Amino acid sequence: MSAGHASPRSLRGLDLLTFFVADVQTGFGPFIAIYLTTQRWTELQIGSVLSLGTIVAMASQLPAGALVDAMRSKRLAAAIAIVAITASALLFVLAPSQAGIGLAEILHGFASCMLSPAIAAISITIVGGALLGERLGRNARFASIGNGVAAAAMGVCGYYFAPGSVFWLTALLCAPSLFALSRIESRRAVRDALERERPKASAWVELRALALDRRLLAFMACIVLFQMADAAMLPFVGNEIAGKAGSIANLVIAACLVWPQVIVAVISPWVGRTAQHRGRRFILLLGFGVEPLRGVLFALTALPIPVVLIQGLSGVSAATIGVTLPLIAADIARERGHFNLTMGAIGLASGLGATLSNAVTGEIAEVAGVRLAFLVLAAAGLLATILVWLLMPETVVHERSAAAAAP
Repeated sequence: MSAGHASPRSLRGLDLLTFFVADVQTGFGPFIAIYLTTQRWTELQIGSVLSLGTIVAMASQLPAGALVDAMRSKRLAAAIAIVAITASALLFVLAPSQAGIGLAEILHGFASCMLSPAIAAISITIVGGALLGERLGRNARFASIGNGVAAAAMGVCGYYFAPGSVFWLTALLCAPSLFALSRIESRRAVRDALERERPKASAWVELRALALDRRLLAFMACIVLFQMADAAMLPFVGNEIAGKAGSIANLVIAACLVWPQVIVAVISPWVGRTAQHRGRRFILLLGFGVEPLRGVLFALTALPIPVVLIQGLSGVSAATIGVTLPLIAADIARERGHFNLTMGAIGLASGLGATLSNAVTGEIAEVAGVRLAFLVLAAAGLLATILVWLLMPETVVHERSAAAAAP
């Protein structure tokens, strides 16, 4: 069953799935802290439960990836994850105690680590390897549109209705997510072909092989440094704007969130096509290269309009990572198998980099000021770009070689 035979129903279902899943995940962003504040939680309690979610998400990357690999039906894996996220949203409003919110964070952390690789795996089974780059670009476009629409809708709900309405809306949005998933037809032939290509080895053998794979190790090192550069930038910008923009601070921050999503929606299909034809490394250098520029520009100005325009650069890097991360994982998994385990390893590196970014640069900002913190983030982005140039091999060559060797 070739990629060109993917049914329009399945393709539209995947479009809707990525749109509604992005809607659902938006509810677990900054709205958590706002909601818990209305429930009279202290900053220490909020910080503790958010840290729990971060720890669970990092610890779940490899186990969740291995679980999705072990499940024959990736659609079932995605459905289980969506149901778990629904339960998590309901716990926020039905059991806003420390135990209830803690359980909600645990459920959401593990389910999210299952959902992203499951959707990527579904994309592979629908379109195959030849069209995967373009498909992932389309996924990123619909996800960015979903993020923007959901952020606006949840902001309105939180303003005009009870604070917990955001999580009721999140739970309701899981229903169209499951409906969209049901529209995706089983691609048994493609899936069985992938299973035949996959080497039969134990999970421990595969973990050892992944640990020794130069391509994966290089990419993980690049991702750690990229996330160190990226994760803390917008929070620092928010702090700067809050102190200097006065009554329009919320509007500026909203623009900083929406504007990059517009960029992602516009360029993601191009990123996918280019990564497929010119290689992953070219796109990585483009996306990573804007991060040091972004950090330096933020160090130079905190004026609202320039800040919003500069934040648009994060849309370029977000589109790059969103498309190339599963592409590179698929390239590596073509030889070794266990695509979702590979995704989990890269996700673990991403979480580690984000954690280090907030912790290290937070200390620098406290001691030496935000300007120096931005320059440190820019330096991390520059180092990440240099590592891509020096260490990261072109993974798409394996796909071409496999195609040339095929009978």
